[in-house]
Amino acid sequence: MSSYVVPLSLISFLYMGMLARLWKGAPGGRASAESRRGKKRVTRMVVVVVLVFAFCWCPIQVILLLKSLKLYDLTHASIIFQIVSHVLAYTNSCINPVLYAFLSDNFRKAFRKIIFHILRSRLLR
Repeated sequence: MSSYVVPLSLISFLYMGMLARLWKGAPGGRASAESRRGKKRVTRMVVVVVLVFAFCWCPIQVILLLKSLKLYDLTHASIIFQIVSHVLAYTNSCINPVLYAFLSDNFRKAFRKIIFHILRSRLLR
């Protein structure tokens, strides 16, 4: 449980702190509509990243818990499910950049800039 509940609790707590600070209004001022939209996008991205982490790591953690309690029978299907669960867990690291790319305008712009720079430098050789 400590390899799932602790990291999930930690990232949830830290991201909630980050979001609380983000949403804390500036003293004596009202946030613009654009500022509120940006904050909503960041909030959505953070929630999606945490939910995807929880989803990707849950199956393997359940299997490991069941195995530690000797409640996980080894069959052909259970071994395949265990392998798929491991792949899903490690896929979380690959999914995060894709999530940032789809959910963050700044990330998309910076990524395009880097790709354009790489392509331009290769074409000029």
